[in-house]
Amino acid sequence: MSDFASAPRTCAVLQAAYTAASGAKTLAYPPVVLMEDRRLHPEGFVTSYPAELPLSRHGFDDLVAEAKRYDFPNFKPACAWQGSPGPRVDGEGTPTFVSFTSPIFSSDGRLAILQVSFRIQGWGGHGEICVVRQHRRGWRARCRAGWMT
Repeated sequence: MSDFASAPRTCAVLQAAYTAASGAKTLAYPPVVLMEDRRLHPEGFVTSYPAELPLSRHGFDDLVAEAKRYDFPNFKPACAWQGSPGPRVDGEGTPTFVSFTSPIFSSDGRLAILQVSFRIQGWGGHGEICVVRQHRRGWRARCRAGWMT
């Protein structure tokens, strides 16, 4: 997993997802990243949720079929980030951190899905499910709410 956690493709997908999920206008990266013990299991999504993602049925089914190949528990990226760091604290000054599930890549490697979690030290947070697509000039992500506490 260490090679996967630092691979350029993995890191580019994570960074595109973080940039989109955080609402950054330019390429951004999380300054504090912790290990994620959760795993993304798209086959277990409630029936209506896949239709709300920016994916075709075929694209979603392909990601489900590939999920076992990318099921890395306790995932923590080891990336050489690009761009600008995101905030280390929320609007009230409470320390925050980010974690990522291991991204699941499609069979052709041009599509991925993952969860980005934003946590506030001591009390909660929220997660976003991001669909990331390869384009001519890199990766682009679209995210939607996944969970909140």
